[in-house]
Amino acid sequence: MTRQKYLQLINIAANQLKLDEETYRQLLKNLTGQSSAKSLSTIDLNRVLNALKRQGFRIKKQQATVSTAYYPQLEKIRALWHQMASKGIVRDASEQAMGRFIKRETGIDSPQWLNSQQASQVIERLKKWQQRAK
Repeated sequence: MTRQKYLQLINIAANQLKLDEETYRQLLKNLTGQSSAKSLSTIDLNRVLNALKRQGFRIKKQQATVSTAYYPQLEKIRALWHQMASKGIVRDASEQAMGRFIKRETGIDSPQWLNSQQASQVIERLKKWQQRAK
């Protein structure tokens, strides 16, 4: 584990355990002789983290951000976008421009975060836009 990750986890643990500043500094002093985690070695950081775990800190697994949109739907959105760009309907064929369109239409920042219903909605709006431009 990197030094930065230890520091992050120790900070999260102190917040989760609701340690006030004085208690936190005293814990560091008792375990390592230092009053600041930034000056500690990775061995000392590990010692502090283990002590916080003994006091009840639990590392929560981070949930992976997985697209709920069906993969072919995302490919269809991209294909329609690039097809419209090649016909001059869309001025900017970039992923960023497509992302801005999706954000305007659904409020979702990125195509990979769309659920299946939202992806279908974007596909239908692109098709309607394409029909109007003919």
